[in-house]
Amino acid sequence: MHPSPAHPEDVQRHLEHLYADAARGDACRATSGEEFSRWQEVARPQLERLLGFEQISSSAVGHQMRVTEASDCDDMGSYTRRQICLETEPNVVLKVWELCPKSGGPFPTIITPHGHEPGESYVGLSRSDEEARRIVDDQRDVAVQAVERGFLALAPATRGLGSGYKIADIGQRHDGRHCVCHNWQVALTGRTLMGERVWDMQRLIDWALERGDVDGRLVMLGNSGGGMTTLHSAACDQRIQIAVPSCAYNNYISPHGTLRHCPCNAIPGILQLGEFWDVAALVAPRPMLTINGRLNPLHPVEEVDTAVERLSELYAVAGVPDRYEHRYGEAGHRFYADLMWPWIESRMASL
Repeated sequence: MHPSPAHPEDVQRHLEHLYADAARGDACRATSGEEFSRWQEVARPQLERLLGFEQISSSAVGHQMRVTEASDCDDMGSYTRRQICLETEPNVVLKVWELCPKSGGPFPTIITPHGHEPGESYVGLSRSDEEARRIVDDQRDVAVQAVERGFLALAPATRGLGSGYKIADIGQRHDGRHCVCHNWQVALTGRTLMGERVWDMQRLIDWALERGDVDGRLVMLGNSGGGMTTLHSAACDQRIQIAVPSCAYNNYISPHGTLRHCPCNAIPGILQLGEFWDVAALVAPRPMLTINGRLNPLHPVEEVDTAVERLSELYAVAGVPDRYEHRYGEAGHRFYADLMWPWIESRMASL
């Protein structure tokens, strides 16, 4: 167990007042399936408002999403690989690796947004021997794992991270943390970086489901920041039928008043909706598996256990207690292929 840092007593008391349950007026307090459904009808649009969807969509009025570039296909043996570029809003291009099985479709689709790790690692590409080692050790090549299981795998570059579209910290005011710089700069307009990431995923879903080689089944998974994008996207977009956020689900704020995620994930006002389990409950009644590493210092087990218990209670209120599961891997902040793929495949059978 890793000791948690503590604020001075006066700061701690102030934070306890700020984060009190009484201030979380729109948290889910449903006690029946009917009440739960009514809560979702109100809470989902509120989440979209907090994410800045109104501002994002207004800037894209009249914009027709289009493929601006597509590379030649690389023959990878049992599948092909190419990179496409989608303009998801004016002047914003989403880079996506497409891995397509050579076997005849239609295929189920899986979308794999990445976190702060290099996004190319999800398709097995590395820039150094060290990156290549991490891909193997942390099982990062999840898009390759997916296409080898018969999925059309789409690995998008997450906005604000890696090779994704970003507003860079060119003035070094954020110590070179481009993702934090990006979130603050768009916040000035009422947007959030998380909202932009969800927007990108929704536009990618639009494009994917219009293809003639897919069967309509849709899974999303990612690790760390990719898990955050996965969970918030699934909370907003009910076309995502199965969600597997890895090393992401916990509380937003620890009992000691510390942020549990990178500030690039921060959504002003989100605690009005309660806590992370309330937002995650918007995924219900769809199946969701959350995964964490027992040795991950970013998400202490005792806090994760509380978050899992609260979300399990909400899935039970929704009438589908068997559609949410949590599992621990016995290492740190990484993927756990042995935990997620058997679960995904078992859930796919019921779609």
